[in-house]
Amino acid sequence: MGKSAMSKMKQYLDKLDALSLDQTMLKSSKVLLFLSGSSHLESASLTAGQLEFLDQICPPDFSIAPSNFPFNQRFEHGRQIQVTLLNASISNIRYYWHTLYNSRFQEALQRHLSPLLGVEEAVIICKSSGLNMLTQWLEDLGEEKLPFRLRVIALGPVSRRLLNRKDIDLLVIKGKKDIYSRFLDGHPADVVVDSNHFDYEYREDVKGLVHDWIRKSDKNRCD
Repeated sequence: MGKSAMSKMKQYLDKLDALSLDQTMLKSSKVLLFLSGSSHLESASLTAGQLEFLDQICPPDFSIAPSNFPFNQRFEHGRQIQVTLLNASISNIRYYWHTLYNSRFQEALQRHLSPLLGVEEAVIICKSSGLNMLTQWLEDLGEEKLPFRLRVIALGPVSRRLLNRKDIDLLVIKGKKDIYSRFLDGHPADVVVDSNHFDYEYREDVKGLVHDWIRKSDKNRCD
């Protein structure tokens, strides 16, 4: 990894360490969040399309975290930064690597996802290597049963570990044209759609699938 990439990651980790958890966005009793590998270390902003996706699938009485990781009010998340697909891919690969092998990043992951342990319910949309971040966090937590209800929707997951915990409801959606997820992930797909790696959350069929699955899992629970 190049020197400039390393120093950028160090600056990013310094910023994450300096953030106070008092400013976390994961404070509501029921939260919906979008977790993916970052395509830009200076900003955790979600695209307008991603925010619209969250808005359309949000269960009643849930609040949306309007940012990607670290889900903190003090970390830049309002400014849209345009990134080419190539740069987004490279950045995602780096993020994947740091999730697995950078202990300092793993600690930041632990810290900034820890407010989830105080919620009643969370629905997490894991895009691409977001599932890898989540499985890393869960592995570091250990075998204990989670103290909150967690539902995970994986869109084109790229994860080294399989998420097969009994206390988590999981929906895996993969695209026919998604070569990353096909070759770099071992989760069986619950649903296959006509998507590539980058456009899941912009597709009406995916929005419909996710919306219905969340409502169905609520209904099953009530039954």
